[in-house]
This record gives sequence, structure tokens and C-alpha cells, in this order.
Amino acid sequence: MTEKKKRRVGAWLRAVIFIVLLLISLLLIFHNQIANVALKTYEPEVTKTSIKKGAAEKKTANYDWQKVGSLTAQQVLAARVNAGKINFIGFVAIPEIGLSVPISNGTTDLNLSLGAGTMFPDQTMGEGNYALASHFIQGDSGRDVLFSPIYYKGAVGQKIYLTDMNHVYEYRAVDFKVIKPTDVDWVYPVAGKKLVTLITCDYTAERGRVMMRGELERTATWDKTPKSIQTAFTADNRWIK
Repeated sequence: MTEKKKRRVGAWLRAVIFIVLLLISLLLIFHNQIANVALKTYEPEVTKTSIKKGAAEKKTANYDWQKVGSLTAQQVLAARVNAGKINFIGFVAIPEIGLSVPISNGTTDLNLSLGAGTMFPDQTMGEGNYALASHFIQGDSGRDVLFSPIYYKGAVGQKIYLTDMNHVYEYRAVDFKVIKPTDVDWVYPVAGKKLVTLITCDYTAERGRVMMRGELERTATWDKTPKSIQTAFTADNRWIK
């Protein structure tokens, strides 16, 4: 190889290395923003098949919710790659604050990175205390994803809806407060009550939790539910019959 060719190859290699390093630097700088975009553009699917598979997984899912940590950009991006492994069983929606999140069984890094997870294996919509956990995303770009809207705009009196795509369960929020991570009694059943309890982190992440609780007011079939409520579930998600 001539000296001239060697210089050209050397210049080409330096250019490639520079571009690779530049791309890595940009990814490191903007990885949180990239993760938020990955969440906002995600359209989870609920199908009859996913609901059936979810029912089969109900008892064997991981419910070790007390070990759930803060969400990272790496978890979000990894979850997007592996989203096909999640069998969603329905949705939770609070139309007044723009919350619409898919539900799956258990509280793993995978399903909590893309939706809400049930906290106990014996939960049934419309019965007992249907407790759900999901993440709060720090920063303005994450205000409308996962359970972040609860932190910013949740309030007593708002309507909370659950659906398994067969029935829709309408609750009214009766409690909204910041609790300690050790205040776990909120997610356990209350005698004579039909509740939904939504849990997420507050802005301090590990030091506090935001808790929103609703009491069941009515149940309707999907077909008898107003279109405005159906749309609250399906606007950012896909229901495939």
C-alpha cells in the first residue's frame, strides 16, 4: 500500500471513529428524551389472546412489588424491544387527566416500564381492592406517560375506569395523598369495600409514594359503555377483537 493510500485509510478510520463517538455521546446526553419518546409512541395491544394468556399467568407472575425501584431509560428501551412478551389484560384510564395505561399481571421491570401491574395474584376487577402500580417519570417530557398524570393532576372526585374489554368498572376517587413507602396497608383489601388503588412514586422517587384510591360506583358491559369512555381507553392503545 502506498503512503498516499495509507493516509486515506487513516483519515477514513479517524472519520468513522469520530462519528461513532459522536453518536455515543448524543445517546448518552439524550437517552432520557429518547426513552420518553419510546414510551409516548408505544401503542400496546390488548387482544382476546393476550387476555387469555394473562389469565393463565395470573398465579405465576412476579408480585415482589416492594423491590421495585425507579425507572431508568435503559429499562424503557429494553422493554420496548421485549414488549411482545407482555400479555396485557386490560386498561386503566382517568379521562380527566389524560391517563390511559395498559394493565398486566405482576410488577416486573418489563411490564412496569410500559404499563401498570397488578400487585397481588388474586385481584379481580370490580372486586376487593384492585391495586395497581406504575412509574412516575421525572421532567416535563414525561408528564403524560404511565402514572405521571396522577402526580401532577390527580384529585379526589375524579373518575377512574378499569376494563377487561368485556366490562367497564367506574370508580370515583375518594382518597389522594402522598404516603411513605412503608405505608403498605393501602393496597390490601378493606372489608365491605370495592376499591381501586393506584400507586406511583412522587418526585423524590424512593422517599415517597403517591396514592389515589377510588370506590366502585357502577359496572357496565363494554358495548353499553359511552363512546367517550371507550375512547379514553383506546386513544393511545389498541384493542383487537
